[in-house]
Amino acid sequence: MSILRRDDTVTNTLGNAIAGASVYVLTQPADVSTLTPLAPVYSDGSGTPAANPQISDGFGHTAEYLNDGQLYTVVYVYPNGAQQVYPDQFVGSSSGAPVPFSGVPTGTKDGTNKVFTMVNGSTPLGVIPTLSFVWINFSLIPGLGYSLSVVGGEVKITFATAPASTDALWAQGIL
Repeated sequence: MSILRRDDTVTNTLGNAIAGASVYVLTQPADVSTLTPLAPVYSDGSGTPAANPQISDGFGHTAEYLNDGQLYTVVYVYPNGAQQVYPDQFVGSSSGAPVPFSGVPTGTKDGTNKVFTMVNGSTPLGVIPTLSFVWINFSLIPGLGYSLSVVGGEVKITFATAPASTDALWAQGIL
């Protein structure tokens, strides 16, 4: 299980930061009247225990590190005692932390071929990334310089202009 960061900003209805608010993170099912059960909260990604609740700073900000892959209820308790409840808050992904990828797309650079395979290292990707950046000598704008599709179980990059043999190709992002 990974530990991932969650940021909260406590504000009033006008959007002004509220300093000194308590931010409770509860595991579900949660009892917001007793603010239990408290979730384990960490001060960093390596699991150093931290206080629960966290207290908002002068900008209304708190940062908590939580175990990913589960639902939490987050409760803001304002200095005047008022509460704001956010159930079903999910941190991360059920499979763990985001997976970065990068590599030189495979295909023939000959000024004619426009279709290349997106890879992680040398392994073809099987799903279109959540976030990706593709280069032909410089970063291209998605939808303008290239498009992505899955063909035969592999992610294909189709460039608007076929790369020449001297062009530098690169792709990276998050799965």
